[in-house]
Amino acid sequence: MSGINSMLDLQGYRREARSAYDVDFCFRPLFIAMVNLMNSKKTDLTETDLPKACDYIAKQFAAHSWWPTEQPGEAKREFDLMKGSATALNVWCERWLDAGQCKKMEKELRS
Repeated sequence: MSGINSMLDLQGYRREARSAYDVDFCFRPLFIAMVNLMNSKKTDLTETDLPKACDYIAKQFAAHSWWPTEQPGEAKREFDLMKGSATALNVWCERWLDAGQCKKMEKELRS
């Protein structure tokens, strides 16, 4: 019972997978956790990151009239108010940026 179709049941005992449903049932929680991790847009800016993050965001506003995708005018007004501290900018990023935009900003900050 050590073949490729072998899996653990809910009690931790090894058994043969009888169907695709068994495999799906077993791995669904892991898959959901991985998707949630990939889609997480938690930013963790520090005070040392603040000038570079503000420059990046200002450049994005200047280069793209649609950035960020939801209500860019309101986002820009709030950015002008919240760019003074890293804590406030973290809140702004979580509210206005999607996961992809957060990742691009993090990548830019780390380069």
